[in-house]
Amino acid sequence: MSGRFVAKRYARALLEAAEDTDDAVTVETDMVAIDKILNEAPSIRQFCLKPHSNRMTELEFVKIAFIPFVGEYTARTIQAAVENGRLAAIPFIPSAVRLLLEEKWNSVEVLLESAHKLESGVKEQVMEKMTKRTGKKINLQTKIVPEILGGIRIIWQNRIIDMSAMGRLKRVRQLLK
Repeated sequence: MSGRFVAKRYARALLEAAEDTDDAVTVETDMVAIDKILNEAPSIRQFCLKPHSNRMTELEFVKIAFIPFVGEYTARTIQAAVENGRLAAIPFIPSAVRLLLEEKWNSVEVLLESAHKLESGVKEQVMEKMTKRTGKKINLQTKIVPEILGGIRIIWQNRIIDMSAMGRLKRVRQLLK
């Protein structure tokens, strides 16, 4: 079974355990820490995703790479995943936790990318349109990405609305082929 599918099970168990003790905020903080570790050290992500034959090596690895940086419940969840042969699920747990929290709170995280600083009112317009489109509360994050040249990209739940200059150029290239 894929790490992504298994990660949702571990994420659900983690959130349930954390909610029983009112420790859900710590879990959210832990997910940020895990994402940071995986993004800043791609070799850690690669190690997690590669198959290994020695479970003890995997346990020692997570004790060094993750456990010192997360809370008790997250640490137990990570160790349980490794003990069950699910090291590959660890990189997917943070996004699974975020999706479960979004479902619970009836909200959605939206990333608004632009090539330059946005003009006033654009964020509000995007939030309004996305609220209508999704029917949920919008948690808007912004990011400046010079590579898109101009315009904006709106990204949420594995979906994208690409109104960037780079996106338009790609579509023109595809039409000309």
